[in-house]
Amino acid sequence: MPVQWGVPFGGLLVAQALAAATATTASDLWPRSLHAYFVGVGSDEEPVDLRVADVADSKATAWRSVDVSQGGRLLLRAEAMFSRDRPGPDHARTMPQVPAPDDLTNVGVDLAPYPGTFTPWGPDSAFDLRHVDAPPRIAAEATGPGEATSQVWLKAGGADPGDPRLAAALLAYASDMCMLDACLRPAGLWFGDGSASGLTLDHSMWFHAPARVDDWLLLDLHSPAMRGGRGLGVADIYARDGELLCSVAQLGSIRPQRPATPG
Repeated sequence: MPVQWGVPFGGLLVAQALAAATATTASDLWPRSLHAYFVGVGSDEEPVDLRVADVADSKATAWRSVDVSQGGRLLLRAEAMFSRDRPGPDHARTMPQVPAPDDLTNVGVDLAPYPGTFTPWGPDSAFDLRHVDAPPRIAAEATGPGEATSQVWLKAGGADPGDPRLAAALLAYASDMCMLDACLRPAGLWFGDGSASGLTLDHSMWFHAPARVDDWLLLDLHSPAMRGGRGLGVADIYARDGELLCSVAQLGSIRPQRPATPG
């Protein structure tokens, strides 16, 4: 899936790496953590190659390393860990109270009046994405700089694959789309003409429970810090019933193109 600027979508590369690693593990192991580093920028006009290395296997855990390359150039390197659940204590953060997704509109619809703005998912895309608060482009015009937070509902447009291991890869795909939103808000920036450009440097996920992607998932995002053109976005991902499914962290490069002048 290309994303407007002729480069492969980072979330797709992460999802492919996780799916490839998953295929080499026992069927009763499911992903627990993933750490991916983007080391090159590719083209959306060439296929990518994936190479999985077996790092180690124990009775209940497996580790894999995946290289994603294109034309002999390394684009992404990912490390993944898989395990079975074990008995033990548990706790989880409570999902915040937010408006229901049925009361919100698709981000592509929201941003349609703003030419040149990065519009990742329209109504006909693989995932439906709906901001609880305004997308960065609209927030920058309406209120200027704001808090380093964002909340987004998302849901796959198609059926869940029925395999929580593959659903984890789809969740990895979706999680890359808005992880840097909270980084943009304090500076009143957005991705698109006249504001900021950005790219992902690394992407990490910790899977707490199996997810279904054909029902609404809430991403509760915040940015602890941004400095030197590097912004950190952190998110908890909840099922619609409030179960915490996954935690995500992403470091991105964010560079203002010129002073933001909404409108």
